[in-house]
Amino acid sequence: MNHTRCPGQDTRFWRPEDIFTVPCATCKTPLEFFKDESSRRCPRCGERTQNPRLSLGCAQWCEHAEECLGFATPKGTNRS
Repeated sequence: MNHTRCPGQDTRFWRPEDIFTVPCATCKTPLEFFKDESSRRCPRCGERTQNPRLSLGCAQWCEHAEECLGFATPKGTNRS
């Protein structure tokens, strides 16, 4: 079975800046984030750091977002 993904969520269409490093909020260890991850647990101190550049792209407004991602997203007017 061939499952195609929406171009907005398909990593083949991501740009280099969609993957970035953010320091842990507690111990400043570099944490690698993908643009669609809401948070990461630090491997050094165990604290969870929120993604300051979270972007769900079209999933913020698309009527098929829950089917595409497997979870519901907050609906808004931001079409980034």
